[in-house]
Amino acid sequence: MSGVGVTRGGGGVGRRRVLVFPLPFEGHINPMLQLAGALHGRGGLSVTVLHTRFNALDPSLHPELAFAEVPDGVPPDVAAAGSIAEIIHAMNAAMEGESSPTWTSVRDVLASVVAADEEKPPAACLIIDANLLAVQKAAASLGLPTLVLRTGSAACLSCFLAYPMLHEKGYLPPKGQ
Repeated sequence: MSGVGVTRGGGGVGRRRVLVFPLPFEGHINPMLQLAGALHGRGGLSVTVLHTRFNALDPSLHPELAFAEVPDGVPPDVAAAGSIAEIIHAMNAAMEGESSPTWTSVRDVLASVVAADEEKPPAACLIIDANLLAVQKAAASLGLPTLVLRTGSAACLSCFLAYPMLHEKGYLPPKGQ
């Protein structure tokens, strides 16, 4: 597909390959790149890092990895405001529906990096950030298995897991505010 920029590194025909896609914030990028480094270095896997233009990664800092830019659909005014919640919401909203141009672009980029060629083996799976919910749909449409990396602390996960019980008991959503 033209227009998809894949910066190659750490290729190698015959090696297994995984794709990783972090949320574009340092607390999510760093753990995902650490995982990518471990999969490449200790696991012997070829790794392609999908990233957005917002808070884009520098491929020259990780020559052992391949990189592919994915459209994020974040409007410039939302990105400039810097509200993490609004950026995540805008990103997922833009990638949500199959009729969305951003969803189609995300799917097209995934399709182009999933396929094998003489330089790279086929992708075995995609590891996404837990907050990139819409990307999982695009991966599923291509038959690409998806794993989720939660980058929050154990305390954060415990709180997250308590939401269904709090909702069931009527504490959520809060009333009278």
